[in-house]
Amino acid sequence: MRLSDFGYDNHSQFGEDVIIEQIFATIKPKSKVCVEFGAWDGYHFSNTANLWTHDWQAILIEADRNKFKQLLQNTAAYDCRCVQAFVEPKGQNTIDSILERLHVTDLDLISIDIDGDDYYIFDSIVRFRPRVVICEYNPTIPAEVELIPQLGNYFGCSARALVNLAERKGYRLIAMTESNCFFVTEEEYPIFSAYETSLEALKFTKHLTYLYSGYDGNFAASRMPT
Repeated sequence: MRLSDFGYDNHSQFGEDVIIEQIFATIKPKSKVCVEFGAWDGYHFSNTANLWTHDWQAILIEADRNKFKQLLQNTAAYDCRCVQAFVEPKGQNTIDSILERLHVTDLDLISIDIDGDDYYIFDSIVRFRPRVVICEYNPTIPAEVELIPQLGNYFGCSARALVNLAERKGYRLIAMTESNCFFVTEEEYPIFSAYETSLEALKFTKHLTYLYSGYDGNFAASRMPT
């Protein structure tokens, strides 16, 4: 049984809402504080809207000025602190720096989705230890291949790269969707023993495109890349 088997979406894209629901039904929330970036307008493919619309506190970070205006409007009735910033792995706008300026202490969940440097942002979090980390990966890369693009990319990393990074930081993989890996701290990982958590069992292959080479050196693709 996989956590992704329970998939449904209120606001998320690939069933993340119910995975998060199942995770916190299993380990129980403590601080009920979550962080998400890029937050867009608060709702668009959000991994946290299902939380902050139901009594959680959220720190929502969005760089785009127009989206940020929508974000402020959409979250005005909820316990959300919105920050207009471009999150970076170094400098004044690291996640650590932003959260410290907001006097945040304990985090139950952080969702990283910036379409490129997600790996480096996850790596840069050192002063905080969220219980659950959701991080975007590139599903067109075979999950078992460790691929880390250069900093400043619009490409994304592989699932294996994130798993290896997470383990070095004291986290373990517990779930995947078509675009996100879910990690919990090593201390709470044994609580999920009823679920399948190996990368091999959780990986998605539907987005892979294969190239076949002929004896004459020509290539054929299994499908057009998307």
